[in-house]
Amino acid sequence: MFAEYNYDNFPNIFVTFSESINSEEEFDQFLTEWVTLYDNRRDFSYIFDTRNMKNIPFKYAIKMTLFIKNLRKKPYHYLQKSLILVNDNRIKRLLDFVFTLQSPVAPVYIWQINSGHNNENINNDELNKDNLIDVLNRCSQTNLETDMIYIKPNSSLIPFL
Repeated sequence: MFAEYNYDNFPNIFVTFSESINSEEEFDQFLTEWVTLYDNRRDFSYIFDTRNMKNIPFKYAIKMTLFIKNLRKKPYHYLQKSLILVNDNRIKRLLDFVFTLQSPVAPVYIWQINSGHNNENINNDELNKDNLIDVLNRCSQTNLETDMIYIKPNSSLIPFL
């Protein structure tokens, strides 16, 4: 399975991604679960763990852009904010592409976790669920962790998309 949802800490939802997408159906299931959360009409936040992801075909970045565009049309956004853990530059570039074409519907914090790189002081214990929830709750546009990028909602580089 491409995306494993964990609701144990609701309203903070952990989504752990596998190395790759094996089928269109797997990606569609990821999006369907997201829509189901909106259908439940309860505010929530995401913590996306992309650290296992390696080779994601570019077409899924396009599909994600179109999904966000459609999500934007909803009258209320139950998604409050997202924290995305990234340790691969290719995945980071895909995210940059998606958010350049279509800004998120809620604040996004991309946290570059490069083992042996800039944040050698971050260990796996600090990336446990409780600490990640704490980081997510503390994050703001002006309060970022080292190697974290804030992406403002509703600010697409290409506004007509």
